[in-house]
Amino acid sequence: MELHVIPYQDKFIIYRPLRRLAFIANRAMARLCERLAAGDAPSVADDEALRFLQEVGFFAEEEKITSGLAASVVFQPTICVLMLTNTCNLRCVYCYAHGGDEGATRQLPLALATTAIDRVCREAVARKQDHFRLAFHGNGEPTTAWRLLTDCVAHARRAKLPARINLTTNGMWTEKQCSWILDNIDRVSLSFDGPPAVQNRQRPTRRGDASHSLVARNIKALDRRGMDYGIRVTITDNSIVSLPEIIGYICQETGVGTIQVEPAFGAGRAKTDQTALARHMAFAEAFMAGYDIARKYRRHMYYSGARPWLLTDRFCDAFASALVVTPDGFITSCYEICDRQHELARDFIFGDIRTDGGMRVDKKIRQAFVARIEERQQGCRRCFCFHHCAGDCPAKTFSVHPRGHLRQGARCELNRTLTRELIVRYILAGNGVWDGQAQATPM
Repeated sequence: MELHVIPYQDKFIIYRPLRRLAFIANRAMARLCERLAAGDAPSVADDEALRFLQEVGFFAEEEKITSGLAASVVFQPTICVLMLTNTCNLRCVYCYAHGGDEGATRQLPLALATTAIDRVCREAVARKQDHFRLAFHGNGEPTTAWRLLTDCVAHARRAKLPARINLTTNGMWTEKQCSWILDNIDRVSLSFDGPPAVQNRQRPTRRGDASHSLVARNIKALDRRGMDYGIRVTITDNSIVSLPEIIGYICQETGVGTIQVEPAFGAGRAKTDQTALARHMAFAEAFMAGYDIARKYRRHMYYSGARPWLLTDRFCDAFASALVVTPDGFITSCYEICDRQHELARDFIFGDIRTDGGMRVDKKIRQAFVARIEERQQGCRRCFCFHHCAGDCPAKTFSVHPRGHLRQGARCELNRTLTRELIVRYILAGNGVWDGQAQATPM
């Protein structure tokens, strides 16, 4: 039996993650639960407490996690993620990829893009799936490679299987582009930082102008159509204080159902311009204030490092299930490691798409990648967040230091803090017991 007794104020959270069960207990109940988890026999004096534990399902069988990290070394992707270009019409202060900066413009050749789409479709057919997934992502803005984007979508729609197509975008579309997106894309993941003052400061255009009005106009169009979309908000130290206001604004001004909130991470422009978030506990406090606002509006707000509703053995599916192709035609394990100049490229880039229609995959790099994740996870297994973050995002935990992937720093503390606070919210919403009732699923 896996049990975590987590101190909380003057009491304890009794948490069985593989049972999706949590409740608040006093010291006596906490000690009893620890004894039972260790296999000790209860005493007669424990009868009333035992009846409660029986009623809430404390002794029920644990859920199995069966996805299998090691099996993911065999590369059979059914998700195609295309990074079409490194160009961008914004200059976000925290961009992980220096999107749109001066330098050589790179664009994925259509022949490589269609090869990747066809490969993923074949894998989905072989697995007898009823569809495959196609996503367009950074490191630039996909809609700035408009002809390539529309050609890729047209190709995917002609495939043997139906394609479910997702566009990750900054929302800076013309009216014509917006109309096409509404008619041709299944889901939009939109980066938007809320009120004009925050959006315009953190996400200016390449000329330094305001971006809010155009993005807000296009969000209204998504809402009018009833489009399936989610919003991603990025927070710097300067915008922590505005986080509750940002969430309130988004809830009042848009019909979005899911809001992802992430701290600016120390890569790309956020690293060189020192805009990465450093005040993690202040972020946690502001996040929970925003979370409470989102709940009042019946919206789901989440952060990728704190997902108590999810049981998994890997942080995300990008490495295991996705063929992620950079503008240069390289295959990477993560959207954030998108060119050979990145300091972690040798750990993440494991192959390339070829002009002859083939695909090269370096199994040794993939095996080493999985080995690093597994080694990190060994140091995480006693953490109550382990089954939810699975050792956290490799792009944020790996480093050029040979043992850097074993370090646990401020982000781990942030993950624990937010996971604990979310569990408490779930307990309160469940009248004293969280029994694993499904939370809203994130985008």
